[in-house]
Amino acid sequence: MAHSHSHSYSSDSHANSKRLLAAFIVTATFMVLEVVGGLISGSLALLADAGHMLTDAAALLFAFLAVYFARRPPTARQTFGWLRLTTLAAFVNAIALVVITVVIVWEAFIRFFNPQPVGGKTMMVIAVAGLIANLLAFWILHSGSGEKNMNVRAAALHVLG
Repeated sequence: MAHSHSHSYSSDSHANSKRLLAAFIVTATFMVLEVVGGLISGSLALLADAGHMLTDAAALLFAFLAVYFARRPPTARQTFGWLRLTTLAAFVNAIALVVITVVIVWEAFIRFFNPQPVGGKTMMVIAVAGLIANLLAFWILHSGSGEKNMNVRAAALHVLG
């Protein structure tokens, strides 16, 4: 008795790819705006959040790439397929988060002894817009059937965090 089954990656995988890519674009675009706003306003808080959004964007990009590469079937050389890519992506994401944290702590230490004026109004407007961008990215990832895919769900929870 033969057993056969097929995986229907096409529609769900395509929809998940589109969601991940859209959330990545929202996050990466706003990250750049936060860097510019942080430099203009002199706000370390905005620069720190831009660093956090960098890790969010990287996580979304890695999730997108994982969906893309997961479509490829296992081969004789890669019997496990491309699933190890997600572990490597998580490792790189963790290292980036540590590096960004060290840079932020160092900058905060320096600013403790040399305070700089901060443009509060500019910082607040960009910070509220950043919250809206994060909520939009979460909504994009959480809409449709995305919550059924563990990769998309993890990316949504990362953005929500």
